[in-house]
Parts: sequence; structure tokens; C-alpha cells
Amino acid sequence: MKLKVGWIQYANVYPIFYVLEREKLLTDDIHLVKGVPSQLNWALRNSLIDVSPSSSVEYLLNQEIYDYVDEICISAKEYVASVLFFSNYDIKALDGRKILLTEQSATSHLLLKVILEQFVQVKPEYDISAAPYTGESFLLIGDDALKYSKLNKTKKVYDLANLWHQYTGLPFVFALWIVRKEVTRSDCEVYREYLKFREKLLHAKNSYSKYFNEMVKDYYLTEFMTKDEIVYYWTENMDYNLTDKHKESLKLFEKYINSLA
Repeated sequence: MKLKVGWIQYANVYPIFYVLEREKLLTDDIHLVKGVPSQLNWALRNSLIDVSPSSSVEYLLNQEIYDYVDEICISAKEYVASVLFFSNYDIKALDGRKILLTEQSATSHLLLKVILEQFVQVKPEYDISAAPYTGESFLLIGDDALKYSKLNKTKKVYDLANLWHQYTGLPFVFALWIVRKEVTRSDCEVYREYLKFREKLLHAKNSYSKYFNEMVKDYYLTEFMTKDEIVYYWTENMDYNLTDKHKESLKLFEKYINSLA
């Protein structure tokens, strides 16, 4: 039986999968399932995949069915650059106004609500949209956020990781490598495959930087970002280490989302 692994095709996790592919670590005992975070969250919850880089909120709200791979995550330092809130208005003037949310996200929806409702103390209206950029105020994530930020000329831009850091002093964990608990038990059919994949993941996390030059050579983001901007994003915005500070941030985020009305 194959280990079913989720694959988010965003720039924020590309370095990890690049190493896995480049070093031929995605062996025949692994079946990849591609999707955006919201799709992979659903697939994990419904036992369609075994392990995946998935929204941290998916883990926090369903800890009875999940574990996570320690030492690795998808987080931001002080800025993430790819989870952005765009608005015609100052962030303190959003009370009662409509905000369109990308349908691709889960964690970022709740992070925005925590920031606006608990930190800034405003209460907007929210709506999920397939085309959030048509609104006066909207949330974009991943490559859509990176691209729109280059095109944007008029809207105010708020980096959600930076706002979280301003209010808490902590990094923000957008995704964990979540694994269904039954997969981590020695009597599971894919347990050995999971153990091997976990080691491959940690190896990829520790070695991706040596491939930067070849990684960006033909990467599609060069259509609207320079190679230096892409490498800067991977080195200065993204953080793949899961430390005690990151775990502290996760616990604090859990506390805040449980306090949302």
C-alpha cells in the first residue's frame, strides 16, 4: 500500500518538494495528491490522504484525529509576503464593511478575524469568493497574493504575519505537516513508509538552500518577480523550522480562535 501525500503547489512549500523530486526521494511507495490548502484539509479529514502540508487551523481544530511531523512547518518570520489583506480603507475603519475571503484558505481566514476582531477591535462582514480581488477589501494567499502585490497600485496592503508579530512578538505558523494518528501507529499498513517519508522531509528542509540557483532558473514566478525577489521570499520571509517559539505561537492562536464569537 502506498503512503498518500498531499502536495500544495505554492511557492511557500516549493523548496521542500523541489528537493524531494530533485533527489528522487518520491519513490514508488508514495502517491502524491495535489490541491490547494482547503482541498487538502478536506482530504486529510476524510482519510483520503495520510500526510500533508496543511493549514495549522486544521490541526488545532481536530487534534483528536491528527498528529504532526515535528521540526518542520511552513511559517513566517516577521513578514510572509504571500498572505495579504488588501483594502481601500485603513484597517481601523473596517467595522461593518464587507471583506471577501479567498476560497483556498482556512488558517488565514481565522488569522484575519483574530487580528481584526480581537486586536484591532473592529467587526466586518465576511464572504468567501472565487474572485475576492473584485472587492473593496479582500484576502489573498499564496502565489495569488505574491502576484497581486506586484500589480497593486491603489489599495492599502497588510501583511498578516507582520500584524500577528506586531501584536504578539511571535512568528506565525501557517501550516504543519499534518499526519493522521492511525498512520503513526506501528500496526498501520503504511507506518514504515511514513517513517521513511518523515526522514526525507527533514532532509529536504535541511538541504534545500543549496539548490536555490537551479530552483529559480525556470520557475514560473519569474513572470512577475525577479530571481532575487523569489530567493529573498524563500530565505527572509519563509521559515520551515518548528521551534518552541512556533509551538508557543500555535497555542496562542488556538486560544484566540476559540475566543472568536
